[in-house]
Amino acid sequence: MKTGDATRVLRTLGWSIHRDETGDKGATYALPDRIVRIVYGIRPLPQTAQFEAVFSLSTPAFSAACLTIDPEGSAYAPLVAASKGYKDRAPDIVEHHIRQASDAVLAWAEAQDLDQALRARADLPSSAPGAAPIWHLAALALRGDLDRLSRYQDSFEAGDRLGFVPYITRDHIDRAVLLARRSERTPEQALRGAGRAGPGGLCAALSRLRTALGQRAKVRRPGRDT
Repeated sequence: MKTGDATRVLRTLGWSIHRDETGDKGATYALPDRIVRIVYGIRPLPQTAQFEAVFSLSTPAFSAACLTIDPEGSAYAPLVAASKGYKDRAPDIVEHHIRQASDAVLAWAEAQDLDQALRARADLPSSAPGAAPIWHLAALALRGDLDRLSRYQDSFEAGDRLGFVPYITRDHIDRAVLLARRSERTPEQALRGAGRAGPGGLCAALSRLRTALGQRAKVRRPGRDT
């Protein structure tokens, strides 16, 4: 089996296929309140082959918040990334191995605590590298932490960047503040809201994410890789 064969199996299991920003094969799966994403492939080895995948999850609300704050960023923003990838080695990778991998990734995703994940993103330091500052600002906005976001505004106004990476501007902070002010729901509702809007709402959100993922297949800008 080659990667293209694995793609066909994943499609039959309900995964939607795309390519990520670097051109690697990726797939997304809609669970009731979260979106799971994998980047995968089959690597030939001497005498064997190995199915490999790295994976993460998000919610439509979190990815949308990140894109609102940074309109030039990725359409998909990971809320939780698995600390270890998935690997399965066998003399020949067959459909059974792909089904096992899908089951394992979805089980991992369902076990993650979304509220804890949002708190972890909100607790990131302002000096975090790469795309992490956008995740941090989005989490603060979804949690309604106007106090901290307002302090960021005041510091930027005074010329203190608080260690934020160079691409973060006052505009990013202002958009996060506006997003936090627009939300009148609790942090938990804000995090899950787009994912619990019913099958139609989730499908629409996923459709927009998939379209954007396809349109944004490009190399990340320097300083924003993770």
